Amino acid sequence: MTGQIGRIFYSIAVFIISIFARGFFRIKITGAENIPLSGGVIIAANHISYLDIPLLSYSINRHADFVGKKQLFTIPVLGSLFRLLGGIPIDRDKVDRTALREIVRRLNSGKIIVIYPEGTRSPDGRLQPGKPGVGFIVRMSGKKVVPTAISGTDKAMPSGSWFIRPRPVTIRFGKPLDFSIGSGFLTRQGADSRITEEIMGKIADLLEAG
Repeated sequence: MTGQIGRIFYSIAVFIISIFARGFFRIKITGAENIPLSGGVIIAANHISYLDIPLLSYSINRHADFVGKKQLFTIPVLGSLFRLLGGIPIDRDKVDRTALREIVRRLNSGKIIVIYPEGTRSPDGRLQPGKPGVGFIVRMSGKKVVPTAISGTDKAMPSGSWFIRPRPVTIRFGKPLDFSIGSGFLTRQGADSRITEEIMGKIADLLEAG
């Protein structure tokens, strides 16, 4: 029952977001066709604003579960809403094995999971180094990764600000990356870091292409 209620709330939330996305932010979405229509997949995006979550929800053509810092889930009302909508809390101060196992479980059940490999919002809008946690998730799940570049949300709602400004936003989805292809890539030493580096490189390419 909770899952059904969550799906209804998600659809309502996306509808409301769509009004602001098209009118307030004049959002431009490219590469949405690169997101598989079924099966578990990882959306790996840069993170520059709190607006990234709602605008990605609108841009992805499927119900997506988002990974967020655990502190967000302790906020009254907002935390309950995040959980209802399928959010996954993660402790950024340690290797949160409970969260990582839950992410892999949901991927294996066919869900889309949105991850910010940088681990937190960029303080200046520039792409930060990725954490190896995303590489671990890829290695344990074997799922494809859609690199994603978000531009403009840091101007619409900068880090540290709670005021939203009407600024154009662009979201670009790249071609899916399949790390299971090749001669034992996922079993090589240092695979988690190497996977993360490749994902971050693709995100950087998408940002530069804009």
